Amino acid sequence: MGKRGNGEGTISRRENGGWMGQYVVHTAEGSKRKTIYGKTRKEVAGKLAKAISDREGGLAFDAGNLTVGEYLDRWLKDSVQGSVWESTTRRYEELTRLHIKPTLGRLKLGKLAPGHVRGLYGEKLDADLSARTVN
Repeated sequence: MGKRGNGEGTISRRENGGWMGQYVVHTAEGSKRKTIYGKTRKEVAGKLAKAISDREGGLAFDAGNLTVGEYLDRWLKDSVQGSVWESTTRRYEELTRLHIKPTLGRLKLGKLAPGHVRGLYGEKLDADLSARTVN
């Protein structure tokens, strides 16, 4: 068996008998090494394959201590601003400031789950906002 290619990750045994896998994620701040742990090599290999697949699909990012509110600010600045009309940018900023940040803004991005979004969605529908605004 030959050497693995660049970006394929590595799997190794830990001193405590468990297994770990490592791979690289490219973030705005540069490359970061991520580590995955498991009890068996097979478990780690599965987790590593999924993580690399997510990374290749553009789903990998380093949430770290980033909150939902901080992520939305970054999204507005880096992705929205300059790519849509100025009035659209203002509307997105207003919607995030008035509706999303008060409820989910302090939540860690890594902890955000579909249930949080469904809860916010239901809360806003019950608040008599138009369906278009809620969407």
